[in-house]
Amino acid sequence: MRALLAIPLVLVTQAVANEHRFVSPNGEFEAYTTAANQEGTGTKLFLRRATSRDTGVLLKQNNRWIDAKWSPDSKFVAVVDHLDGHISDVYVFGVAGADAAPILLYHPPNLRQYDVRWEVIGWNLARREIILEKAVKHEGPGRITREKVKARIGTEPLKLAPTD
Repeated sequence: MRALLAIPLVLVTQAVANEHRFVSPNGEFEAYTTAANQEGTGTKLFLRRATSRDTGVLLKQNNRWIDAKWSPDSKFVAVVDHLDGHISDVYVFGVAGADAAPILLYHPPNLRQYDVRWEVIGWNLARREIILEKAVKHEGPGRITREKVKARIGTEPLKLAPTD
């Protein structure tokens, strides 16, 4: 009997372990992850109001992992899409308010480039910029260059590439 009770607890623990929540600084929204595949692999990132329990809007999914970084004013969420250990890209979505759908406003050039990893290191909201680090691995042992990139967040929606 104890073994039967332990099975649901293990399944709930696994589901919670695969879920991460990224609450906006103003507490109004949350981005959260769930497993993308039935066997618990991959990641789906959703956005919803923090007080809601509905599923929300799917922002991105892949077969690896995804992080989210909020701007200090909660108007933008940057999605860091880790396609594998060698590739990551950043997508910045505008979050307008109550019922408006998030709008893709920025992504770096040359998406899905092997041995290039992008990370969010800050925001300059007065200039409407996201500050990124671009790490590029070059041939040769341990040769990685890092570049700080200030990218202007546009105002016109971009087309989102299909998810994995």
